[in-house]
Amino acid sequence: IIGTERHDARRIDNQLRGRAGRQGDPGSSRFYVALDDELMRRFGGDRIRAVMDWAGIDESVAIENKMINKSIENAQVKVEAHHFDMRKHLVEYDDVVNTHRDVIYAERDKILAGADLRANIEEMVDSELSAIGEEYLSDRNSDNWDVDAFVTEIGTVVPLPEDLTDWDQLEALGIDGVRDRLAAHSRQVYDQIEHELTPEAMREAERWLMLRSVDANWVQHLTSMENLRQGIGLHAFGQRDPLVMYKKEGHEQFQGLQAKIEHDIVHTLFNARISVAPKGGQQANGRNGQAGRSGVPKKETVMAKVMDPRRREAVPAGQKIGRNQQCPCGSGKKYKRCHGA
Repeated sequence: IIGTERHDARRIDNQLRGRAGRQGDPGSSRFYVALDDELMRRFGGDRIRAVMDWAGIDESVAIENKMINKSIENAQVKVEAHHFDMRKHLVEYDDVVNTHRDVIYAERDKILAGADLRANIEEMVDSELSAIGEEYLSDRNSDNWDVDAFVTEIGTVVPLPEDLTDWDQLEALGIDGVRDRLAAHSRQVYDQIEHELTPEAMREAERWLMLRSVDANWVQHLTSMENLRQGIGLHAFGQRDPLVMYKKEGHEQFQGLQAKIEHDIVHTLFNARISVAPKGGQQANGRNGQAGRSGVPKKETVMAKVMDPRRREAVPAGQKIGRNQQCPCGSGKKYKRCHGA
């Protein structure tokens, strides 16, 4: 084996040397390295060139010395260490997103497994209503309460009862009483919706709503993390470790992701229009309605032709059928265009 240069990795050179062995014969290998090769220029090539110029050695003279081989191997070790650090650094960045992925996929698997999500959704609703109350009714002095904004914001989540739209009633209840009253009212509305839809349909609606919110926001989160990754290296100019800042800002964005998912679920749950179609008739009605609107017969697809029960009939055994005769399967086509193809 004759090698015209040395690779950055010693493993590649050893693989090339191994190609010399055949049928028990170890073979031999010889490598030629020039001083202007990238590996030599990066580690020690200029020094060797200076020594050759000082000694008056011609450029075409081959130099063979164990020190040169040792120098090349040391250069390869440094390059391999550099590449290892790059891969390790890349894995450390990927581990940040993988941690987020494990949490999101665990929640998503729980949704797909058909778990009862009502307790989770009720907790989200209570948390959102409590946060709205803390934002607009947190002042000890009730004169400073922003009742109009409170009523408007709560109305985006759940329809308010009459006793919570009056300022005097809110003042009499206090912040804790308002929180308890909102929690009880939200559960009452929730039970009413579930009674109208049946529990099975409500569980299915919960799973669809949560799955849709998780998927949509997760895609946006991945895009945000990629954009953050592209510019996180600029923190090095401020004497800050980019990896530490990436973990910190990534954690903040993940918390924002979880808050956004809960916000979308809570603000959609009581405002979504959910209808239950009769079993066994939804798909058929949809197809008939589409055909009636278009007025054009549905085009037969390739799969429909393959799955046609008439084509599953075998050709009678021992009977000779001409290529231009009608196929006995009943398709109406010539035999050469049907089962004889």
